[in-house]
Amino acid sequence: MAIIGCSYLRVAKYNNNNGTITYTNPAIIAKLVRVQIQLENGGDNDFYADNGIDETDTQFAGGTFSMNTNDLTNEASETILGVTSEDLETIEGITDEGVKELIFDDDQVTPELGIGVVIKHKRQGAIAWTGLILTRAMFNIPAEEAETQGKTISWQTPTLEGT
Repeated sequence: MAIIGCSYLRVAKYNNNNGTITYTNPAIIAKLVRVQIQLENGGDNDFYADNGIDETDTQFAGGTFSMNTNDLTNEASETILGVTSEDLETIEGITDEGVKELIFDDDQVTPELGIGVVIKHKRQGAIAWTGLILTRAMFNIPAEEAETQGKTISWQTPTLEGT
């Protein structure tokens, strides 16, 4: 089996109401370019009896993810980061159209989300897909990075990371 693609990034707001998990407000935030998920476990937890291991357990302890998307719009930032926006009239000398400014302040509450992607495989000549779902995750505020254009375009995409 070889992985040959990824697509269909989707998010939905995670809700836990007395142990009943639901997801609301599903959204497409961008097109997926790349995804990497690193899961962590709590390490081996051995129980000894009669001077030997009687039981052992390794449990999920968390993880991190990194995704590159084709874009990160203000609306997507509001959805995944919990920021608000404010409409500005114009920015003098830059635009004569309305501008939306993202507000990162003390009122920002990063939402817990369910995140889903589709991984494309090729197995024995046939295409197969795997749905991958992070049932409860949070995005970090992404870094801003850009490179000047030279003779050729260097395609640059936002990197979204979280736990």
